[in-house]
Amino acid sequence: MKNDKLNSIEIPGCLTEYVQEGIQQGEKIYMRNKRKKTLIRLTATAAMLVLCMGIFASQPALAAKIPVIRDIFKLLQDDYSYRGDLDAVADKLEEPRIELNGNDGSNEQGGGVYTQGFVEDSAYTKTVDGVTVSVSETYCSTEAIYLSLTITCEDAFPDTMLDTEGKPILSFEATAEYSFRQREDNTAAGSLEGTFLDERTYAGIYRIDLLDIVGNDNTLKEEYRSIDEFDMDFCINRIVGDKEEQEKLDMQGKTDEELNKMSDEEWKAFMNEITPPDWYEYPNKYQNWWFDGPFAFQLRIKPDHENEKIVTVDEMNENGAGLYQVVKTKFEITVQEKCSEERAQKGVFLTVLDADGRVLPYGSSQFCDTYAINGRDVSKVFVYVCDYIEYMDEIKGHRNDADYQRILEQRSLYWKEVVF
Repeated sequence: MKNDKLNSIEIPGCLTEYVQEGIQQGEKIYMRNKRKKTLIRLTATAAMLVLCMGIFASQPALAAKIPVIRDIFKLLQDDYSYRGDLDAVADKLEEPRIELNGNDGSNEQGGGVYTQGFVEDSAYTKTVDGVTVSVSETYCSTEAIYLSLTITCEDAFPDTMLDTEGKPILSFEATAEYSFRQREDNTAAGSLEGTFLDERTYAGIYRIDLLDIVGNDNTLKEEYRSIDEFDMDFCINRIVGDKEEQEKLDMQGKTDEELNKMSDEEWKAFMNEITPPDWYEYPNKYQNWWFDGPFAFQLRIKPDHENEKIVTVDEMNENGAGLYQVVKTKFEITVQEKCSEERAQKGVFLTVLDADGRVLPYGSSQFCDTYAINGRDVSKVFVYVCDYIEYMDEIKGHRNDADYQRILEQRSLYWKEVVF
């Protein structure tokens, strides 16, 4: 233990609780498709977008009145966890037309010009303390809600830590109320993924999983899947980033040798002495920067039922392992296992192969059993429910073997071919 004292220093939660839970699922991160490390591939349209954003960002007085950008999905979708043509199926949010220059829109009255503009607080653009958030597109599958957005600051964003794939580490503290449900817990947990277009502008996609909307309530889940449209009151209460340069605890000049010689009691007392009382809060000034809202939006959401396919298996074998349901949408496949209480307590791990026998990658969902399907043949999939420890210790080491599928069939607790 002594040799690991420095490594054992706890760090504060720099991500949301859901992301912290996701970190513990190291297998998910290992299996996730490696996206390109370049921040963005700018097409001619995207280049013009950046130019326009640069003009507005360089003039703080205009920053709160920037037009809503329509094509964030198109800009980011090729480097997004759930790749695919989001732009083609997106609902574009249109800001209401307003009158500028105080005229009523008639060219006959004082020679005024009737044009389209955007106000500081409009339907889909909100400004608080020099920070403007715009929601410009939505897409809703039966498994997730996707929102595209931009965040623009009058001043430059603080220097922000990047993840291993070169993307800024940002998150939201957000809530959402849905017209089809009543719950006390309105946390809108989700994954935010995007990039800085310039020093004052961030563009990203926010994805909210179905499980964050309905939880484990299967009745509410079926109701959600039958709705043609619903209202969503979405509020970003805080935008949080991880600082590029994070403060470290002051070890008061003690050497590694001195630290390693401490008893467990001495080490604990020393850590209590040097750790500020707000060190473990989230966010905190040592590890994070943040912008407070609220940035509140009323959205009309229309689920895409056309591209959904649901296969209900609802079976469990003598091992206490089985499969309840597999759902395929335009960009993801979600698997819900069915296990006995005893089996669930021992732990299971799911692996899904496409029709060609290749492992499906995870997307950015915090839930381990949602898979990205872009570019894959998923006319059918193979679902394997394995013992968690056996998978981690033995089975996963064979993932690159030519006979991996045969190994899964032999060693899994349960497996099923699911045809859509």
